[in-house]
Amino acid sequence: MKKTIISFLLVTILVGIGLLAKFIYFSDETGQVLGSSVNYYKEKVVVPQKPPVMKAGAKEPQILAESAVLILNSNKYVLYDKNSGTRVPIASITKIMTALVSAGLFGEDEVVEIKPEYLNVEGSKINLLSGEKITYGNLLYGLLVNSGNDAAKAIANAKTTEDEFISLMNQKAEEIGLVDTRFKDPAGLNDSGFSTAREVTILFSQAIKNEGILKRIKTGKIEIKSVDEQISHPLENSNRLVNGEIELAGVIGGKTGFTYSAGHTLVCAATRNEITLVSVVLKTKYDTKAASAVETQKLLEWGFNSFVF
Repeated sequence: MKKTIISFLLVTILVGIGLLAKFIYFSDETGQVLGSSVNYYKEKVVVPQKPPVMKAGAKEPQILAESAVLILNSNKYVLYDKNSGTRVPIASITKIMTALVSAGLFGEDEVVEIKPEYLNVEGSKINLLSGEKITYGNLLYGLLVNSGNDAAKAIANAKTTEDEFISLMNQKAEEIGLVDTRFKDPAGLNDSGFSTAREVTILFSQAIKNEGILKRIKTGKIEIKSVDEQISHPLENSNRLVNGEIELAGVIGGKTGFTYSAGHTLVCAATRNEITLVSVVLKTKYDTKAASAVETQKLLEWGFNSFVF
């Protein structure tokens, strides 16, 4: 009798350990739907009281990107994972960190004078002019709506040297628990910088707590002006899920990115019935400007439609 009780207890303990291991398992390889709830902040594991339940008959989506992840924002519960721990360049998604760091340095109405050296950038620009005086708030629109590399350069150099600003970006990354992320410039043009789909969700979920950032990533079109209103910059969001080119109910904003090495990338969030999901797709299979939005729409729609929250 005593041996039977001991055997029963041992079996119970082993089964419990197995179930727990299965519950917190996080795959970087298969892109499968995962029964895991991982709060990546400071590597802590959090078990939600009521985890999402996948609906009967729901099938895994085919996301045509090298890495992707979908999380429930409230507790970082992972709904979908595909190579989300792989370090890759993230292009202009970097500007989310530029916005987060600069929000602690500038006031919305603080005036920045544009210097000639801020304009020597490649890629997307909002066409700032040398000598122009413009508020930080408007530069933030240029950074996040139009993905302006000149806006990123101006923000990074207005109060610090660019190297000092990059150092602040990496300090912030460490503060919020990003262990597989390294920034090399404020615009995301330097492809030796890197992050992972997993850690981009952490960064983005932190950024959308900031009202100034949130207001701008959800803006489809806007015209900003210099302080004297003599210079105007028409802006259109590079995120096709925000500017209306591709429909997504409940979208609250995101950030696109592209370099030849990083490919087309997008972090985005949407809210329906008080549930917020955050998705990341990095390096889409197809090299088109709409590819990241198409894959993101697919992933977010699947998340909302395939689970009971």
